[in-house]
Amino acid sequence: MKTAVQTRLASVILPLLMAAGNTQAATSSSTYGMIVSTAEGVGAFNSTLSGTSVQTFDNLLGHHSNVVWEGVGTFDELNVIKADQYGGAPSAESPTGTPYAVEGIGKVGVTTLKLNQATSYFGLYWSAGDAANDMKFYNNGVLVADFTTANLMNLLPKSYYGNPIEDGWQSGKNKGEPYGFINFIGDANTSWDTIVFGNNHGSGFEADNYTVRANGWNPTADGGLPGDPMLYVQSTDGKQTVSQISDASVVGDKVSLSLFDPKTGKSSLVNFAPSAPAAPAPPLPIIAAFASVIGLKGLRRKKSA
Repeated sequence: MKTAVQTRLASVILPLLMAAGNTQAATSSSTYGMIVSTAEGVGAFNSTLSGTSVQTFDNLLGHHSNVVWEGVGTFDELNVIKADQYGGAPSAESPTGTPYAVEGIGKVGVTTLKLNQATSYFGLYWSAGDAANDMKFYNNGVLVADFTTANLMNLLPKSYYGNPIEDGWQSGKNKGEPYGFINFIGDANTSWDTIVFGNNHGSGFEADNYTVRANGWNPTADGGLPGDPMLYVQSTDGKQTVSQISDASVVGDKVSLSLFDPKTGKSSLVNFAPSAPAAPAPPLPIIAAFASVIGLKGLRRKKSA
């Protein structure tokens, strides 16, 4: 026979366990949505959002393991090389380009960035995009989105082709590949804690100025979209649909997107609700500890009575 204390415990614990279970189930079958945009115009090397953390790689020349990005996360492995025609964003001190990260050349084929805190915004200066470049976003081990030059960088206008640095011998070089600062913006249900950059064909995934912000983009606080919208990506259980954005307008705290699916030729409308990542449900050990405290209090009250 259940005691009054056991009944009270059940009434508290069961909803918590159900919430945790529902959260875990939702994570495994969630539908993720993401807007991809370019920064304003050719030759933009940085995000226009404020309050960001930027990894420039300027002091990391060479091959490194377990590189801590202070306050942001950790790279498992990095290969950083000097600026050339294929990459390296300029700075005030080095207008002809600075060191940049590359995968697929040298000792590093894949780099994994594990974030300390999940976010719904990331940006980077993606240069010399080629067919072997690949970037994946994960949330708790679940694939959120997968980007390649084929489904992203190749959509940039021809004005983005060639190194956009104005000064130096590399200016205008490599006219056969696209260069641009790219923003990735998750919706209210979409965040990621891991980003994987890869190139396993020796051609090089060149990128610089990795940019993170704890809070995702929100029109109420940030105004219009950072850059020109390019793609809307939706994925469920690893199945990804990529649609081109033909028009985007901010209405209050949402974005109305006019989409075109190049595979089917169909047009559609989506209301995109951006948001910073929500706080996760408490893990089961915390729930169990909480329940035990309630149980002890109940027993103490019973004994005192």
